[in-house]
Amino acid sequence: MEQRTMVKLSASEDCVFLWTVSRGFRSPHRFGISVRELQALEMERHMIVSDIHSFAELRLGRSVKEGNGDMLTVDFTWLSDSGFRRVAGREETIHLPYRQFQEKLEESRKLGGTGVGMLSVNEKGTPRIEFQSRKNLREVAERKVLRKKLGRFLNNHFSWKGSRRIVVYDDFVPYSFFFREERLNGNGICGGIILHGQDDLKKASYGMHT
Repeated sequence: MEQRTMVKLSASEDCVFLWTVSRGFRSPHRFGISVRELQALEMERHMIVSDIHSFAELRLGRSVKEGNGDMLTVDFTWLSDSGFRRVAGREETIHLPYRQFQEKLEESRKLGGTGVGMLSVNEKGTPRIEFQSRKNLREVAERKVLRKKLGRFLNNHFSWKGSRRIVVYDDFVPYSFFFREERLNGNGICGGIILHGQDDLKKASYGMHT
């Protein structure tokens, strides 16, 4: 039987709070995310936010399951003060269909911020994308047209069965990247995410090279 996580949501006009309950674990506190950050996520498709000691990596991408639309993936690192200037905690990943997530937020607002619940789904086949790029990612982030192109590319690729993580590094080609796939049983595909047609960035497009 699949173990699923109950995600509790509470929303106001300015902020959203999330907390989780699963078999054997309850998040140590509510995690706050501003509505402005969620709006930015819809454009950027990826961000890291923090609250109290804890932090979370949020990704918005297409579900590997037909009909689910966009999927919100949140990698929580729940931390709490354990005394003597130390923190302790636990990592947790949840997957939420984004349209249903937005409906639940609106339901909570209509109820005056009352907490409402939804179950996370199992999204097997969606690897975690981790950037270890520095120069090229910063240069892409500074150009809105390229941020959108890279976001769409990542949203449409890497839904590979058996993939655990995609690690992305700088490539020698401007605005481009080298990636390495990590699978459950070892290393997988390596290749490039290359921006073609750089003479006109508005018409340029990313392609995969393996």
